[in-house]
Amino acid sequence: MLRISAAALILFGTGFLQVMFSIASILARPGQNVTMWCPHNIHVTGNLFWFKQTDGAVPVAIVHMSYTESLREVEPNYFNNFTKDHMVMDQFSKNTSLTIKQVKMSDSGFYFCGAKGYHKFGNGTRLQVKDHEQSSVSIEDCSRGIYFKLTLLFGGIIFFTCIVPLILAIIREHRRQKHKKAVAECQAQQHNDKENDSVEYAAVYFSNKRPKTARRHTKDPTAVYTNTT
Repeated sequence: MLRISAAALILFGTGFLQVMFSIASILARPGQNVTMWCPHNIHVTGNLFWFKQTDGAVPVAIVHMSYTESLREVEPNYFNNFTKDHMVMDQFSKNTSLTIKQVKMSDSGFYFCGAKGYHKFGNGTRLQVKDHEQSSVSIEDCSRGIYFKLTLLFGGIIFFTCIVPLILAIIREHRRQKHKKAVAECQAQQHNDKENDSVEYAAVYFSNKRPKTARRHTKDPTAVYTNTT
């Protein structure tokens, strides 16, 4: 049995068994029955295999069946401690199936089929077995993560669309008021300087009159200037 399993893996590694991977995924709970399907293109006779790969490790062979066109009953061969009590393989004209009875956590992995000597065949299926509590926690954690990201996203949008323009408007208004105040102070200073420079003077005349008995009258005007401002 080990020799057949090793041969199947060698065929897989050398390209005789090629897989067309897909993103098919099944989420199951412990105790459920899960059936995975895989198409093939064998027309007359051939050999069908099912493989399991876990966390990027080397694929291991699960079961092998000889395919005949008449689809007669053929006893499957199991490898690597897999048994028919837990995994059941069936074959049909264009596809093959693998049913896992009462799945366990250890059944999680990537499953795919292969056919010896054929270059095109089946899609892979990723099986995830999680109990109800783990699924609820995962969904809750995912929801929290999405809520946190959306909060950051909308918070950033609100900040850049509302807060930033408001801050810029406040800065512009502050600068405008500061400039207006500076201009007013400058104008007031210029006005004060102009008033200090413009001094007006008025002339007051005094005449010294001599007695009428004098023959000749002489006026000696004296001008006194006073600041009228």
